[in-house]
Amino acid sequence: MDAATFARESALNRQAYEAVRERIRRDHAGHYVALAGGRVVGAATTFDAARALVSQLEPAPEYYLVFPAEVEPDFGLVYDLAGGC
Repeated sequence: MDAATFARESALNRQAYEAVRERIRRDHAGHYVALAGGRVVGAATTFDAARALVSQLEPAPEYYLVFPAEVEPDFGLVYDLAGGC
């Protein structure tokens, strides 16, 4: 993913998160939340299950976040699960 795409997607996801932060913490406590394309994709009891929700999206997003509902996500973090950091 190029830097411009990352910056755009990260900003979109940050804006969406900030708008629904309290709802995420309240409604999804104890779960992992998937955020992509500026929207909450869903929540699941495990990281892998939340990540699977993202993999079902068409088209697949280039950048997404999966994080515990109670934790502020790191919007600057880029981690390629297929190839390392």
